[in-house]
Amino acid sequence: MNRKVTRIYFLCYQNRCRSQMAEAFATYYGGEHLFAESAGLESSDIHPLTIEAMKEVGIDISNNVSKKLNMKSFMAANAIVKLCEQVTEQCPIVPFQIMNVDWNIQDPLAIEGCGIDEVRKARDEIRQKVIDLLKGMNIPIA
Repeated sequence: MNRKVTRIYFLCYQNRCRSQMAEAFATYYGGEHLFAESAGLESSDIHPLTIEAMKEVGIDISNNVSKKLNMKSFMAANAIVKLCEQVTEQCPIVPFQIMNVDWNIQDPLAIEGCGIDEVRKARDEIRQKVIDLLKGMNIPIA
């Protein structure tokens, strides 16, 4: 039996923190029912605090790479999740048949004097939003 896999594309400005976390959580919780990708309007190295915060919850993203928006992945998605206002304003128009989600989560790395606590707060918010999204899309949670 051929099972349909749901595709979710997470977008933020630089693909160095928020969208990386969302992709990792979606992959972790969605398992074989989901294919998650992330990208940014620009690419930047994944921030060490992002890697550290995810390791704390047992998810290693140290080998992930930052990617720029890819229109083939964008158009193949069942859902586009925009994690920040900058992406919402500058993102290509999401076609009608693709679920369009705006989370507008503040970039913890943009906070002056950002430390691990700010990244943890964003991580925890993103984890809950990913779980809620998967449940809302009827994707079994692993």
